[in-house]
Amino acid sequence: MRTTILLACCCVVLLAPVGCVQLRAPDVQVNMGPGPEDVDSSRVPPTATHEEARIELTKAYRHIHYLEYQNTRLQEKYEKAREEREEYKDKYKRLKDKYDD
Repeated sequence: MRTTILLACCCVVLLAPVGCVQLRAPDVQVNMGPGPEDVDSSRVPPTATHEEARIELTKAYRHIHYLEYQNTRLQEKYEKAREEREEYKDKYKRLKDKYDD
């Protein structure tokens, strides 16, 4: 039994360099999901100097911060309105139950 296994291993080792036995790893493709979207540069203002580009970038970041602030403010406003709505629904249910009796 050992000799058969040893003989088979020797055959594989000897025949592999000759090319009779080809051992290949399978091709594996790893898909990490969709990549980043392409940047639409059609709205980027043209700049002549590096300093102009810095100024435009500063304006863009200022606008981003403003939009983030607005988003936070509107989210808080939404949460408050949703809480008020729930309170009114509860109040309506209590009054309806009270007058239905």
